Amino acid sequence: MSNTIYDERLELLRTISTDILGIDQLEQTGKLTKDLRIVHIEDLTHALEAAYDAGLMVGHRVARGGNDDTRSIDEIFFP
Repeated sequence: MSNTIYDERLELLRTISTDILGIDQLEQTGKLTKDLRIVHIEDLTHALEAAYDAGLMVGHRVARGGNDDTRSIDEIFFP
């Protein structure tokens, strides 16, 4: 997997975690009070749905051999 693809995936996950879960960073700090979060089950459900939908969108684009939709993933899932 290329670094570009990995970076795009990681950026999407960061966007989901920030916009839906209110988590600003995904890197561990080594401090228990900063690394553990309590997440409302409804927010977790929305985050998982956004990640699943993004996977479907990417899979659809790959299967069709291109990008018919000129909007970015952020524009589609976070209008």
